[in-house]
Amino acid sequence: MTSELKVDKITPASGTNTQIGEAGDTTNLSAGTVTLPTSIITGASEKTTLVDADKFLIADSADSNAFKHVQKSNLPSGGLVFIKGGSTTSNVSNVSITNCFNATYRQYLLIFDYTPDSNGENPRIQFQDGSGSNINSSSYGYAFSGQDFSGGSENTVANNNDTAFQPGQGTKNQSNTDYPATSGVLHIINPFSSSHNVNWMGTLLNRGNNGEDRAYAGAGRLNVQTQCTGLTFFFGSGNVNNATIKVYGIVDS
Repeated sequence: MTSELKVDKITPASGTNTQIGEAGDTTNLSAGTVTLPTSIITGASEKTTLVDADKFLIADSADSNAFKHVQKSNLPSGGLVFIKGGSTTSNVSNVSITNCFNATYRQYLLIFDYTPDSNGENPRIQFQDGSGSNINSSSYGYAFSGQDFSGGSENTVANNNDTAFQPGQGTKNQSNTDYPATSGVLHIINPFSSSHNVNWMGTLLNRGNNGEDRAYAGAGRLNVQTQCTGLTFFFGSGNVNNATIKVYGIVDS
């Protein structure tokens, strides 16, 4: 039997819910526009950590936009996950990024820039151990080679037994935070493993104390196998004038 009911409004009795149809019935709303309150989404409880079995509602464009669900485990993965950062716009002795390495990621991307408060200072970076103390033993080996933008003299920064990693040399004090003395992008591998040497490689841009710009590429290694949890940025002497530092975890797949 087919019947039709046309009304402007259906209001449930006080304290009750309105039910349309019985269990097993199909209710077709395709002939019109259904307006739902945004509170259906905004009023629902929030889940802050997704798991593989969580599901999302989609319209499948390959199947006439039929409603289907996709599990989180089937979503594309990979990419970068921001973990932690630090910054300053006033003179400080160092900028410390604690607990930025953990067992979740094997590889990290470090993006940084920082500037000294006086000309001619060498930028320095030390890893932090599991207790948060700086690793300052003579165990940093690195070699970065580059050239002035002018195509003039070549520059090499290298050491096999340094007490810190040196990403450049003789930097210039720049009061303008948009023109940092030392900038870099480094790929760091296995910092949290206590049975693997920490390796890093990448590129650096250095503003020399005479105003020359230098571009470097190279790599380095921490020649002790210890669990590293963080980083400390400082200069050979003097203070950090300004800095912006960000650490990202690299998702494996």
